[in-house]
Amino acid sequence: MSEFTPKQRVLKTLSHEIPDRIPLDIGSINNTSMHVLIEKKLCTHLGFEYQGSEIKTRDQQVVVPNEKILQYFGADTRSIFLGEAIPWQEQPDGTFIDQWGIGRRSDPDGHYYSMCSHPLAKARSIADLDAYEWPDPYAEERLAGLEVKARKFSGQQYCIILEGFREANFGLPSWIRGMTEFYMDLAANKAFAHALLDRVLDWQLKLVDFILDRIGGYIDIVKFADDLGTQQGLLISPEMYREFVKPRQAELYQHVKDRCRCPILLHSCGAIRDILPDFIEIGVDAINPVQLSAKGMDARRLKAEFGDRITFWGGGIDTQQVLPYGTPEQVRDEVVKNIEAFKPGGGYVFAAVHNIQPDVPIENIMAMFEAYHDFAAY
Repeated sequence: MSEFTPKQRVLKTLSHEIPDRIPLDIGSINNTSMHVLIEKKLCTHLGFEYQGSEIKTRDQQVVVPNEKILQYFGADTRSIFLGEAIPWQEQPDGTFIDQWGIGRRSDPDGHYYSMCSHPLAKARSIADLDAYEWPDPYAEERLAGLEVKARKFSGQQYCIILEGFREANFGLPSWIRGMTEFYMDLAANKAFAHALLDRVLDWQLKLVDFILDRIGGYIDIVKFADDLGTQQGLLISPEMYREFVKPRQAELYQHVKDRCRCPILLHSCGAIRDILPDFIEIGVDAINPVQLSAKGMDARRLKAEFGDRITFWGGGIDTQQVLPYGTPEQVRDEVVKNIEAFKPGGGYVFAAVHNIQPDVPIENIMAMFEAYHDFAAY
């Protein structure tokens, strides 16, 4: 039996100490999980009775994974995933409106939902922002059943991650405003952009206080997200990031640490190497997903340059090409290569680069986790 509990294993890793093995995350955040169709297939493959799915990220159809799957593979983390204030509302045209007033439409296969309308798309003034009706940050629906779940996971000594803030400082305002309008604001309507971002930050601070007042004592890590990269570079310039996004991230993350002293896990996709020092400066303790296929995101170089200052959370296997289209042998080789790059000196949590999508063969999923277990020990 290990001398480390799952919680100790993860927290030692975030402190850049070396535990008995690399911690394993499966679905404690909505970027290390799996599509609902994969969860169903895994239950069948592993001989577990499928009794429905807990879908928290409805647009991506991503699940909080079945507990039997997590136990089978030995996951160290568990998700406390916030609910939404109100459920999606179906419209006569078949689209849905979420709690923010954002319209969403299903893709032809029914696998995902894409944004199709934005409640502040036509806003032109601060008065328009003042007239916008924000969802209730204090809605009890956000916490339904979570305290019981958190108490259970805490008693089992899992590392508990608070999820559900989504893209708190950059993504969310772009979804409310619409990406084209939002990026134009950043360049040409700075007063409006600052006002919108300030209102989003104020709302996030209220939500943080409400949640942590109720269940903060159970939480080990708080996760936020803001996708700032593409395959080739940043979505906005480093200078624009530092003017608009970074100060608000810094305030939000410090507020969390003042309230509960929890490490911050940040999800940010793409080629973000140029602003990794900024993330470290504002108190980000771990970065996900480590998108290895993006420009400048070479595992060994990242580890050498930043590995003593930030924990890499993910990067276990490319989910764009290798996991869905490689052979099991290629999957295994990729996992071993990435573990060898990230493992030395601690500061690494294993997960796939992103969620496991519906077209991934079960054999490749099994090969990924088998390779992890064969090479995870220190």
